[in-house]
Amino acid sequence: MNPSSTHSMYYAAIICPAQINDKVLQYKQWMKEQFGCTAALKSPAHITLVPPFWFETAKENELLQTLQSFTSVINHLEIHLYGFSHFGKRVLFIGVPENFNLNRIKNETEGHFTSAFAQSIKKDDRPFHPHVTIATRDMKPSHFEKAWEYFSRHKFDETFTTKTISLLKLGDGKWNVPGEKDWQVQKNLFD
Repeated sequence: MNPSSTHSMYYAAIICPAQINDKVLQYKQWMKEQFGCTAALKSPAHITLVPPFWFETAKENELLQTLQSFTSVINHLEIHLYGFSHFGKRVLFIGVPENFNLNRIKNETEGHFTSAFAQSIKKDDRPFHPHVTIATRDMKPSHFEKAWEYFSRHKFDETFTTKTISLLKLGDGKWNVPGEKDWQVQKNLFD
């Protein structure tokens, strides 16, 4: 779908707590100062669950209601952020070690939104590779070596627990949060 004045871009994510966001922000700022990279500064530190999609702005309340109705079989989610890595020479990020429950939350969230809005939101065909982005899209491959030398000398090791999913919306050149939801736990049929 082509963007228009009647549609906005959205995505669903787990947003990192403020103290972790502040640490990530220092690395994003370094990339801005060194190389002029600003794309990653438009979002809070997050792990994407439903990739960006276009949706009719007038129907945003339907998205928010769908967010509010989300439930999971998982009570809470512990996320470990560890080390730096990259996708090619265009994206630098903080890694997330293998996490069964995070994979499950991603699948549940994506399924919840794609079943409610099959015409607008499609299942992501790419493998899930959770991460927290430091630099993306506007990092030139020619800057990669210097940036990677810097990040390979640094450590990142943080853990947080959450049960909150956020809906983000692009507006005024940055991603804002029109809605968040602490998910309810589905009752097990055998309880």
